[in-house]
Amino acid sequence: MKRIRFLVAAAGLLLFSVQPIWANTCPELISEGRNLLPKAKLAKAQENKVKTLLDEAQKLHDAGQHDASEKKANEALNLLKKK
Repeated sequence: MKRIRFLVAAAGLLLFSVQPIWANTCPELISEGRNLLPKAKLAKAQENKVKTLLDEAQKLHDAGQHDASEKKANEALNLLKKK
């Protein structure tokens, strides 16, 4: 019984220690997008869409929703890299 408790506690500790690693990915992606935006030759509408996606990604990151933030940032990067 002690072994099961130990394993559950270890798994819980591992789960909580890994999440901050995911949190660091969002700012890197958002920063990359913001750095690429001035160099990209996009139509004004598409440029606005990229800005909106990056802003949404930042808000989601700040709210702790890192999976959603990463998806928005990657969507913006995909638009930037197509051009």
